[in-house]
Amino acid sequence: MPVINIAFHSNQRQFDPQALVVLGPQISVDVLPPSIVDTWAKSHNVSIKSATLQHALLDTGASITGVDGNLLRTLQYPPIGIASLSTPSGVSRAQVYMVKLVIPSISDPNFPQNIPRIIIDNVRVISVRLDNQRYIRCY
Repeated sequence: MPVINIAFHSNQRQFDPQALVVLGPQISVDVLPPSIVDTWAKSHNVSIKSATLQHALLDTGASITGVDGNLLRTLQYPPIGIASLSTPSGVSRAQVYMVKLVIPSISDPNFPQNIPRIIIDNVRVISVRLDNQRYIRCY
């Protein structure tokens, strides 16, 4: 498992460490189609949706990345399979998708543009229900 170090910063002169307690370790991400799908779409003159500047919560205990099912339906990416999802509420079945993630978001105004982004292509993500969470888009 790779280790990714990203500075946690604020536009304010002093950062309140209690923000991590209230908001959790969050970062902005872009959810894009995987490169192979993007290449195919461009060669066939087909437009594919993407979601930029999505709020994500870092979960060190997660074994797969979860993305809000409403966002995935809006993007209209086809599912590639079904997997079991274990949560504190029990075990359920959920659709699996392939995406490309850009961390932090290219559109994040608070992150210096001259620092390279982390681009993770062909990421398997699982559709989860997040409409009852503070973050309704991407985790």
